[in-house]
Amino acid sequence: MRVLEKGNPNGWEKEVTCTGKGNGDGGCNARLMVAEADIFVTASHCRDEVDYYYTFLCSECNTKTDIPERDIPSRVRTKAMDEYKGKNNR
Repeated sequence: MRVLEKGNPNGWEKEVTCTGKGNGDGGCNARLMVAEADIFVTASHCRDEVDYYYTFLCSECNTKTDIPERDIPSRVRTKAMDEYKGKNNR
């Protein structure tokens, strides 16, 4: 067997740019390596509908930026959603 690409023993990471997308824009365009611990859920409410977003907070400018759901593994999304629901059901 040969390794084609080394895995990440620390979990999921993704290179992203701080754009403020989904949160009023205004990001600083810093390029960041976001890890699964950096992802949290935000939500918008309109009447009886709730939309959920997977978000990180830029360490440079404190701007929130949403990451498309398709770019995040399901286990990371599930963990973030469980944390969100746990905090909001107290």
